[in-house]
Amino acid sequence: MTNQSPMTRSAHTPAVGIVTVNYNGAAFIGEFAESLRRVRYPNFRLIVVDSASSDGSADELTRLVPDGVLLRSDENLGTAAGNNRGIAYCLEHDFDYVLLLNSDTVLTEDFLDRLVAAAAARTVVVPKILYYHDQRLISTHAGDFDWRRGVFRRTFHGRADSPAASLPRELETASFCCALVPASAFREVGLLDERFFMYYEETDWLRRARDRGYRLLYRPEAVIHHRESASSGGGWMTPFKYYYANRNRVYLMRKHSPSRRAYALFTAYFLAGRIVYMVLHLLRWRPRLARALARGVADYYRGRMGRTLEVDDL
Repeated sequence: MTNQSPMTRSAHTPAVGIVTVNYNGAAFIGEFAESLRRVRYPNFRLIVVDSASSDGSADELTRLVPDGVLLRSDENLGTAAGNNRGIAYCLEHDFDYVLLLNSDTVLTEDFLDRLVAAAAARTVVVPKILYYHDQRLISTHAGDFDWRRGVFRRTFHGRADSPAASLPRELETASFCCALVPASAFREVGLLDERFFMYYEETDWLRRARDRGYRLLYRPEAVIHHRESASSGGGWMTPFKYYYANRNRVYLMRKHSPSRRAYALFTAYFLAGRIVYMVLHLLRWRPRLARALARGVADYYRGRMGRTLEVDDL
């Protein structure tokens, strides 16, 4: 891969830097690269941040996408720091937009054209994301967020694809599995909070962006397909994901709580729920999920943020 600047700039075809973080993605990186080659949008460059992969996937990406940019790390950066490194490259090289994109996705030929067509200087745009293994179902938590309880609500996740799911609308939050962001937004709002490591960092960033007047739009005419949690063990809820989701949820709510009273109410609600889930996991003989939950909550209160555990640790 190369370290080139964006393609020739045009008023009609803004330069898009596609930032993807790769971590041992050999099982799916070939199909990702093949779908990327079919994307019709004429002015993009792939920026891969490789998080110390040991399966040869970084070298395979170099072979499959020779005109991309490869930024190697000697440690697992997670999605927050990994995306930040790619975003910084895009800002340094004056791309107009940054497309944050998971490497466990398969892209449709016109998805990027459709996202750019809906984009604006103060608008973040996300596509319809369908499950890779069952393309009748939507795979994204794009929707709204309850800032009292710290839960997603009215999301598309797990819903059948339907005419109702094919209507554009404004959102409160979305996944950075695929999101087109004006590069200038990162200069104004800042980068992702690396204390999350992964999970909820996009919820935090989008909240900060919306507080500054940015809009978040769902454009279902742009479609991609997603393998769920392919780099974190596979499946909707792995012990690895459960650990970081529980730890980071408390951090997210503390960071954006409007008052001590509001945070205290959330804490009571959250801890009561964790006790119930702990009992259920133990009764149903799910010791790994129970252990992940307990460690996630304990590590937040011990101040252990950022990267603390790897997939194999749980």
